[in-house]
Amino acid sequence: MAKSRVALRGRSMVALVLVAFVLLASLVIWRRSAGISGARELRELGQMKLQLEGDRARLARDIRAASSRERLMPIAEQRLGMRIPSDGQMIILERRAVGDTTP
Repeated sequence: MAKSRVALRGRSMVALVLVAFVLLASLVIWRRSAGISGARELRELGQMKLQLEGDRARLARDIRAASSRERLMPIAEQRLGMRIPSDGQMIILERRAVGDTTP
């Protein structure tokens, strides 16, 4: 008793098309959801980058202000007892180029 091939009937064909449509729609929805969450994460990272760049600029400004001569001179005079040297007491050192061995 050999089984004969049974052709797909109308209801079976409609059910197969509906299952394929549901699978395809689910795939499209999943892909869009992944894209939306990726875009949200990129936007948050961009905002964090802007905030960190602002913090970096503020810290660089604070460092420049804290290391300025106007800020350091009173501290050096009061706490360390230092003073501004006279012209005869100053020695200016020149930088040599890297690899330069000439005296």
